[in-house]
Amino acid sequence: MQLTYRILTITACLGIAACDTDTTESPGETLVQERFFPGGLPGPLVRSCDVTYSPPGVFPPIDPVALLAGDPSDCSVGTADSPCAPHLVYTPSPAREREPLFLFLPGTNMEPDKQASILLTAASTGYRTIGLSYDNQVKALDACATDNACGDNCRGEMREEVIRGIDVADAPIDVASGDSIVVRLYRLLEHMDTIDPSGGWADYYIPTTADPKPRDILWENIIVSGFSQGAGHAAMISRHKQVHGLFVIDGASGTCDGALGPEPAEWMTDGVDASAGRPKYGIRHDHGTGDTTTTDSWEALGLGTSLNSVDCTLLGCDTIDMIPPPKASVTEQAAPPILPGAPLPFPSFTCTEHRSLGHDLCLPIDVAGTAAAAVPEDFRLFEVYARRMCYACDASTCP
Repeated sequence: MQLTYRILTITACLGIAACDTDTTESPGETLVQERFFPGGLPGPLVRSCDVTYSPPGVFPPIDPVALLAGDPSDCSVGTADSPCAPHLVYTPSPAREREPLFLFLPGTNMEPDKQASILLTAASTGYRTIGLSYDNQVKALDACATDNACGDNCRGEMREEVIRGIDVADAPIDVASGDSIVVRLYRLLEHMDTIDPSGGWADYYIPTTADPKPRDILWENIIVSGFSQGAGHAAMISRHKQVHGLFVIDGASGTCDGALGPEPAEWMTDGVDASAGRPKYGIRHDHGTGDTTTTDSWEALGLGTSLNSVDCTLLGCDTIDMIPPPKASVTEQAAPPILPGAPLPFPSFTCTEHRSLGHDLCLPIDVAGTAAAAVPEDFRLFEVYARRMCYACDASTCP
């Protein structure tokens, strides 16, 4: 199992930055002396990343609909489910604070509170951290199931609709502008700057009286990240706008149907990569295939040579059913207890290999992945994620 850790660590160092040179070994991750420099980057980059967990500050959940200022939305105030669920905002530990904002985009039909452990990890690592609620109800695979030929750019049009909320003529879905990533992020930053004027939120947006546009976000000061569908949106943003850094988790692997087989989706290769040369990192699961080669899609995005089955064995978290705790009602009254033998008022939740990388109920705390994480200090992916989050910060900002 020690060998597994070593492979995990080496192959998860992606992009232009090097594996860190911290001389302190930590549980679950073997110190690696080798350094990878995709693209022939000369000389080692010395990075020191403190990945001990430090509890961050937290703001009360923020209702996105209450911030929309008239922007069209399909949501109603107080709704707990995607795409209307609250945003989550964390502030970094005072012991270490990094300048960039860490923006995290949840996966399909996931609310930020389903991926709070990742958000806590980012904030502990030193970032102001946002878990953004947005319209993520339809996955790209389903949206383009009948129209995925290379040349049609179905997935790119779908993601543009989700990111910008504009009326893309051929997009396979329709997202209200107020439920899009750009508008929701802008309104949230504006709100944070109002309620926390000394918190540094003004460094991430440009005030405007017009409808928010991508140009009104200071992407160069933001590390964009996401899980699954959210990873793809984060990667597409990085293609069009220069971001501070990119960190994707088990996503951004979309393809289109070419004449000779699957090819990277057009949005990954069209035009110039605005974030070429910026720190880019990713972690994916082999989904039981044993394949630890990088995908063509990740190569196209500039993620470099990759790898990794980072969490479960085939007999681990992909085989267990988790029963999610009952949600409180909108009046904050807890649901009544479930009597033995009584039918569940909600379906059981199956933890798959994919979900084990991002869903709070499925993040493993042991090597076999047979239990769910209780607190951030306990889950085995914590240090792996914290290091990649640290690397995604430019060396001049985060020495």
